[in-house]
Amino acid sequence: MDKSIKKTAMIWGAICLSMTCFGQGRAQEGKEDAVSWPLSSVTVYESGAKVERSGAVRLNDQGMKTVRIGGLAEHVDEAMLQLNLDEGWSLVSHVFAVTTIPAQKVEAEKEQGLIKDEISRNRQTHSLRDALKVAYEEELAMIRANRSVSGGELLLVEDLREHADFWRERVKELQYKMLELRMEMETLDENLAALEQRHADWQAKANEREGQLTLRFAGPPNGVSTIRMSYVVAKALWRAVYDAEVDENGAISMRRFALVEQNTGNDWVDVPLTFLVGNPLESIAPPVPVQKRLTLTRSGSTDTYSWEQSEQMDDFEDVEAKAMNAQAFAGPLERYSFIPANSVDILGNGTRERIYIEDIQLEGDLSHLLLPAYADESYQLVNSGEWPASNLLPGPVQVLTDGVYRGSYFMRLPAPGDTLQIPLGQDSRVRSTRQRLLDQCSSSVLGGTRKTAQMFEIRLENQHNRSIILRVEDGFPVSNSSDIQVEPLSLGGGDWDRNTGSLTWDLTLAAGETRTLMFGFEVTYPKKRALQGL
Repeated sequence: MDKSIKKTAMIWGAICLSMTCFGQGRAQEGKEDAVSWPLSSVTVYESGAKVERSGAVRLNDQGMKTVRIGGLAEHVDEAMLQLNLDEGWSLVSHVFAVTTIPAQKVEAEKEQGLIKDEISRNRQTHSLRDALKVAYEEELAMIRANRSVSGGELLLVEDLREHADFWRERVKELQYKMLELRMEMETLDENLAALEQRHADWQAKANEREGQLTLRFAGPPNGVSTIRMSYVVAKALWRAVYDAEVDENGAISMRRFALVEQNTGNDWVDVPLTFLVGNPLESIAPPVPVQKRLTLTRSGSTDTYSWEQSEQMDDFEDVEAKAMNAQAFAGPLERYSFIPANSVDILGNGTRERIYIEDIQLEGDLSHLLLPAYADESYQLVNSGEWPASNLLPGPVQVLTDGVYRGSYFMRLPAPGDTLQIPLGQDSRVRSTRQRLLDQCSSSVLGGTRKTAQMFEIRLENQHNRSIILRVEDGFPVSNSSDIQVEPLSLGGGDWDRNTGSLTWDLTLAAGETRTLMFGFEVTYPKKRALQGL
């Protein structure tokens, strides 16, 4: 062979060999490993949760590997994916997709085929029994139609008796057979319904979807590393709930619980949990600070916050609404984390769990609040000023005193430095009566204006065998027109807020003491106008 031809053949051989090796390398690189990495830990936010998983990855001879991790939630924030990588390793690409589960679909199709065969046999048996039942019904109808003896033939008594016995026995036999058929057909109907439900359940299982995260790694050839991965999922949240027991001296024993719910489709079984106040970051970039603006709202109390009735513990809004409400629970500086004392399994189907976190002890003082315009009985309160050190969060509170459940309310927190008040319900032993003193009320006209004077008396009574601290709240009407003027005639020793009209007394009543408070006001308005709301 000519040397030039031999050299050309060698070159082409080398090219083909290199192309073959390159193709094999690309084929090996493109091979995916379908894996399921176990959960390592979960951090639950007020809206969403950070999930951590880990698994081993081995690179191929070219230092490449593609791993497809299945069994994830459908709602994963791919932008918040984080991985720990050994030196020399890198993440080439990552893709998140939601798809059906192939193995589960194959299993469902197999089971559905078997169920269809059972349904077919059930329906065939039901049709046969129905046909036999029709035959029995026709025979019974024929016997009943021919049960009378007609014609001129004279029958002996023995013949009549034999005829009657035959009619009776055959009718009874047919009725028993028809009853057995009806019972068998009812059982077939029940079995058919159960089979159809099983078929529907398998169809739902076949349609179930999961999140799959495909990661492509590069690094040293044949390198091995344990990868820890974290990502943020939606449809998970928690909020704080409390049991509060108050003793006769005002000491408060609170138990903090986490009411947690997640609907990710993945059960959190024997996984370390952390409950974090605040929501997960939306990206790795720093958030843009938002200016705080202060506004004033009308409060039902003279304190900086008001009480609200608690919703039932098992009444929740939907996940999205709760997530929006939860965002108001904590400001930028309130970043608390809580680790439950015991491990708890949390199902991924939205089942709620109440998880014990810790005990909280607060010192408190008992007081009473009287609202004579609305109720005769007082409301007992316990006041605590040291609550900020306990990292309290807003949430429902179930209140007990002396082992008696008093009710529940939604606890909103005052500003740090203000006093936290926990309501204990009504106390019938601290009472008040409020009445208008008609003999001191008057009305007069001067020029184009009319003046009306109103006087009231509040009688207080402490039936306890100890002294109490008491706040009484009443008020003057507030004008919403420049033509109406309200001025006090007597404050009775109370503090009047001209802007809100509230009139308050802070008192101490001795055991068994009664006391009377009097107050009044004068309203001036145009003579030709009618005054409403007094």
